[in-house]
Formats: sequence, structure tokens, C-alpha cells
Amino acid sequence: MTTIVRFRTPNGEFAVPVEQVTEVRLADGMRPLPSPRAGVAGVLADRDRALTVLSVLGSEGQHVIVVDDGSLTFGLLVDEVLGVQHVDEGAIDPPPAGQDRAVVAGVVAGDGNVVLLLDLAVLRGRLGE
Repeated sequence: MTTIVRFRTPNGEFAVPVEQVTEVRLADGMRPLPSPRAGVAGVLADRDRALTVLSVLGSEGQHVIVVDDGSLTFGLLVDEVLGVQHVDEGAIDPPPAGQDRAVVAGVVAGDGNVVLLLDLAVLRGRLGE
């Protein structure tokens, strides 16, 4: 059994493993960078540091999902967090063909819905780490 955090962006529904999510917060106070890489929305104050927020799933959003992939903490800009869901590992299909970068690590389909599971290590690569 795998547990995921599901969320929505203008481009559909996505999910990340719950164990890699440290918090969900409002995007209020996010500041744009002067010359950002493609897919970087800006930075948020996060206690005593600046948290880089990615907008690779959509350029607008009201929430930031803060994730830690083991080597870096960063945020994902999203419209709405849909909740936590338990998924049988057998219900996760392999990544779809045709990706430029393998951002999608798997697919959960059912009830007329498709949820794309994200690979946070690949997303971290957008930060140049």
C-alpha cells in the first residue's frame, strides 16, 4: 500500500508520496525571482530560509506543497490539495511514454480520473541541483 497526497493544478490531478510532504501552506507572500529558470515561480520565506517554489504544473496557484526529496526541500505551486489517499501498489501503472523528462513516475487511473504520480528527484533537477 502506498499513501499519496493528491492535488489539482490547471493541468490536471497529480500526487506525491505523503512521506515526502512536510507541509501545505498558502502561496501568500511569494516573491518572484528577477531572472528565474523556466518553471520556477519564486521564493517564500520559510522560517530562517528562502524556499524555492516550482510552477512546472501551472503558473498560478493558491497553495504550496512543501516537499523534501531527501536532498533538498522545495515547494510545488498548486490550486487545491484534494487530500491523502491510500493506493494499492498494483493499481499504479508505469510512467507514460512520450515524456521529455520523466517527471511522471506512475499513473493511477480509475473512476474516469487519471492521477499522475510525480518523481520529485526529477523536479528537483529543475532547480539545477
